[in-house]
Amino acid sequence: MFKPIVAVLGAMASEMLAAPTGLAYAAAGLLAMLLCYGLKQVLGSTLRAPYLWALASVACLAWVSWVTSTAKLEPGIGLSSLRFAAAASTLCPLMAILGAKRPQNRGWQWVVLTLWIVAIWPTAQAVLVPTGVRVELFVVWKLFLLGLVVVGLMNYLPTRNWFAAWLVASGQLVLLDAYLWSWGSLSPPWGDTIGLGCFLAAAMVVGIRFLKKEKKRDDKGPPSLALFDQQWLDFRDAFGTLWALRIMARVNQTAEVRDWPIRLEWPGFVSAESSVSKQPTAEQLSELELAMSTLLRRFV
Repeated sequence: MFKPIVAVLGAMASEMLAAPTGLAYAAAGLLAMLLCYGLKQVLGSTLRAPYLWALASVACLAWVSWVTSTAKLEPGIGLSSLRFAAAASTLCPLMAILGAKRPQNRGWQWVVLTLWIVAIWPTAQAVLVPTGVRVELFVVWKLFLLGLVVVGLMNYLPTRNWFAAWLVASGQLVLLDAYLWSWGSLSPPWGDTIGLGCFLAAAMVVGIRFLKKEKKRDDKGPPSLALFDQQWLDFRDAFGTLWALRIMARVNQTAEVRDWPIRLEWPGFVSAESSVSKQPTAEQLSELELAMSTLLRRFV
């Protein structure tokens, strides 16, 4: 009775393993849908540009995967260059985060574009002066790409999105593996599938946390430290360590000048050690609300 079912499942598994490109298309489609939903949520903030970079990168990866699977280009230096350019584009969203502050956030996108062009410059040399069947990078270029991956990872590693950051870095390394040190030795279809799968998993992790946070969210009522803690953690997790440290320093400078009995630390607001009073007054909470809104309006 179970033999036909086992045979059908075995045939389906064999077909799936034989055609991993279909899984890559499915992962790219689901990832694009999640990114579009996230883009809708951040339209008024400076996170819009990183989301658009991410959508463009997913589109490039899906297109290159299609070109590879349909043999639109013969395996060689041209296809290798396209694959490398698409893989390098995955670095752009996290680099765009580093300039996500008004008013320089618009001009920063040209910096991100220039960085991508610099990263893929060896492809131009490989196409103009072909010396093999694939793009070969110098050690310095490999370290440069690896450094960009590490920068993106470290920016979110101390936040609650640390697991998603690991997944994104893993996906980037899988896609760039053939151009770095070829540790995995994956075929192009499987590399695309695993890389996009890592990005999809990261987007799902962030999406689940966002939905849980929205259910618990409570922005109503008078200013309170709990409300400011929530505001701080949301900003820290969304924009990463670089901008969080800048905001923390500015808030604590204001706290010292205004003699508030609180200080902002990584987990949230705590009582200042040198303060006699342990709780801020209503007037001080109003000052804190003004300071936070003034600082964060450059981002959200």
